[in-house]
Amino acid sequence: MSVGAMSLKLVLHIDKQGEAYACTLDSPMQGATGIPCTASAQDDKIAVGVASIGAMYKGALNADATEMTGEFTQMGQSFPLTFKRVVKVAEAPKPYKETEVVIDADGGVKLAGTLTTPAGKGPFPAVALISGSGAQDRDETIGDHKPFAIIADSLTRRGIAVLRCDDRGVGRSSVASGYETTADFAADALAMLRALKGYEGIDSTRVGYIGHSEGGLIAIINATKGARFIVTLAAPGVKGRDLLMKQNEKVAKIVDPNGWKEETREMLSAVYDAVETEESVTMLTTKLKTLMAEMPIGARNAQIVALTSPWYRYFIKYDPTDALKALGKAKNVAMMALNGELDAQVDAEQNLSAIKKYVPQAQIHRYPSLNHFFQPCESMAKSIDYVGNPVAISPEVISDIITFIHSVK
Repeated sequence: MSVGAMSLKLVLHIDKQGEAYACTLDSPMQGATGIPCTASAQDDKIAVGVASIGAMYKGALNADATEMTGEFTQMGQSFPLTFKRVVKVAEAPKPYKETEVVIDADGGVKLAGTLTTPAGKGPFPAVALISGSGAQDRDETIGDHKPFAIIADSLTRRGIAVLRCDDRGVGRSSVASGYETTADFAADALAMLRALKGYEGIDSTRVGYIGHSEGGLIAIINATKGARFIVTLAAPGVKGRDLLMKQNEKVAKIVDPNGWKEETREMLSAVYDAVETEESVTMLTTKLKTLMAEMPIGARNAQIVALTSPWYRYFIKYDPTDALKALGKAKNVAMMALNGELDAQVDAEQNLSAIKKYVPQAQIHRYPSLNHFFQPCESMAKSIDYVGNPVAISPEVISDIITFIHSVK
């Protein structure tokens, strides 16, 4: 279902039970599953009510019942919505070993994950996958896409072992406290690397990171702490504040070509000044209420919750320049940095230029038609529709990663 510049994936489960229908709705992007529904049908017409969210869907099946086309209505607004029947196909056996693992990190944190090891004796080069910001599962699932699962499968088939873990608060990993910052997630990633070096069949001298977005920043932070190589996928190369200013500008222009004005930039700059300099959360909250007084109160309050969080305050202030300089001087750590030029979240020019400046030996790859998740896009306007994009991750990117890792000796 198209909602502005984004697509929202919905999954409808309908099961006929006698003369009635059992029905539930999932919204994977919103983390909602099993929402109770009512359903009725007459001939090829189907009506679904979702009382808990005040929504209704009315659709009609096509001739062979493979698609249902109709309208989703909620709060007086209607959106075209087509459901396609999904037939699950049994997966073929994988030509490699897959092992469930639990890793002990600092502070009693436990990270549940999957280790995939190539067939044969090895020893094999290996990577730890580090996800982007927000609580992510081991596959970095977004909608129906599982880019980390695809990377793991592709690399392992080509002789590279891969470790990927659920973030804190996700799956079977430890519960998150809500006070974590990038520094805490970097400590978790370091624990993953150390564990990876100790697994059977792994070449401990050729172990590194593949990090996406904030995960790429973590790879940079940890690069000189035991990694032989790092691959960054849309990694920040500049201070968090500078990255977020550029990100807000690009996303605003996608949502509304006239949505970025000088007063918008000035307001946001003042907001970031407050987040960066005010130590008291109470004082910061008061300042933010004043600075964002023109916003609708619900949106403003949600923004203040995010802006006053430990993660956000840390990220705004963090500057990776020193970590990049250290990486530039490290003779035993190889680096490849990748960015899509249609990335609205981590601007390719802004961040790759900084990485190249401080790590001149790094291999730099720019992809003209790829977005933040390295999906092919027709234009910047369509670049943030990650769920609606039919491709999870570009095969070219995966091929470049495999070539790079095998080149590291």
